[in-house]
Amino acid sequence: MRIGFSSSCAIGLAIALSVGGVSTARAQQTDTTHHTARTKRTHRTTKSSQRIPISKDRNTSTGEVAAQPAPTPTVNQDSIAAAERARQDSIAAAERARQDSVARIEQMRRDSIAAAERRRQDSVAAVEKARQDSIARADSIARAEALAIRMRRWAGGAYLGIAGGATFTQGDVSSSNLNNASFPTGGYGTGWNITVPLGWDFTGNPFGLRIDGSWGRLAANNFTSGGNTFHPSDATLASLNGDIKLRVPLGRTWSRFYVLGGGGVNRLYGYSTTPLTGGNEVSFSNASNQWGWNAGAGFNFNFGRMTGLFLETRYMSFSTGNSNGFPISEVHTIPVILGIQF
Repeated sequence: MRIGFSSSCAIGLAIALSVGGVSTARAQQTDTTHHTARTKRTHRTTKSSQRIPISKDRNTSTGEVAAQPAPTPTVNQDSIAAAERARQDSIAAAERARQDSVARIEQMRRDSIAAAERRRQDSVAAVEKARQDSIARADSIARAEALAIRMRRWAGGAYLGIAGGATFTQGDVSSSNLNNASFPTGGYGTGWNITVPLGWDFTGNPFGLRIDGSWGRLAANNFTSGGNTFHPSDATLASLNGDIKLRVPLGRTWSRFYVLGGGGVNRLYGYSTTPLTGGNEVSFSNASNQWGWNAGAGFNFNFGRMTGLFLETRYMSFSTGNSNGFPISEVHTIPVILGIQF
């Protein structure tokens, strides 16, 4: 009787576990034999590797058997450890990615700052170099200008030139002389001349020496005598002068103002001693040398050290001594010339 009751309780518990869906990994399923007929029972003992505890309900009066709670399934510790390691690895990987991203951003920031600083330094260096170059150019220009000023003021050396212009007569030589019955004239007016200067300017001081030769004609004025108009011959004037030259710089330009003065020899010829009848012209060899003096000033428009244009005028005077029948005792002329020197 006790064995049959125990078997019935085991069969009922197995049916309850099957209906609840609870399974155990290590327990073996219990084989039961269903009764084909209530009247005919075949009892089969169920064997299991796990003992199932059975206890009666406290209310024993009803005769019901209370089932014990199902055992908790065994958890696979390896799976949990693997999942935890995977979780930790994922967290570590995410942290490493975050740190790498932060490091990249920080490196990009530092690279941007470094590039901006390099550009700033390059800009500062370029500005400084431009400033130094500008200072160097300014110094070079200043030195060149100072040298040019010294050269303009006191540069010396030899030079040769050629010039031409007009000769204006002054005083008695420009007036008519009709009181001299043997040699009446209408005087001499404006003529022309060619001048060749040769000079030397001393280095380091403003003085220089110059020799120039000039040759030109003085135009004779027509005159009327006894109701007749006469056309006397022009006079030729040749001069050789020696002068002292003083250069006077003007400001910071290439031009130089100068004054000069000295003396020389003059020869007047080519005029007719018989203007009423013509002829009897005095030749160069028959003319006499007459000493005179001159003083004047000029202005150089230099292209280089000694090369440039010059404009000059002088006052020249000499006494003829009425030589060779010339009716005028004093000859005063003012030549104005424009030339170039080398």
